[in-house]
Amino acid sequence: MDRKLVSYGGAHSTIEFCDLLTDTKQLVHIKRYGGSSHLSHLFNQGVVSGELFVSDSKFRKSVNEKLPAAYKLANADETPDPREWEVVFAVISKSNNPLDIPFFSKVALRNAQRRLQSYGYKVRKKKIQIAS
Repeated sequence: MDRKLVSYGGAHSTIEFCDLLTDTKQLVHIKRYGGSSHLSHLFNQGVVSGELFVSDSKFRKSVNEKLPAAYKLANADETPDPREWEVVFAVISKSNNPLDIPFFSKVALRNAQRRLQSYGYKVRKKKIQIAS
């Protein structure tokens, strides 16, 4: 789903539903480790996408048009059960150390988790280790 933007909200507004959609109903949002603004954008992207996915059938229909046949929603008009879905925030890093994000990104992540969990989503943070 990376770079498969969904038009939403008029004008030139687009949203990336997720970077990866798994067959186990994970919405994976991925960014390279960067400053607070990069990571906060990652967390906000997940919140906006997750909220629209459960609250707006028009958004689900637009997403469905971008999905491969095997992943299409059976009925985009039907509200999905967020308890069956997991939002994963994955951060790519070259560091061998455990993932340590800047303070303001921690606040943004905590707020994103709370909002998504209030809908019923499972939420997880993951580090993707790459060679230096």
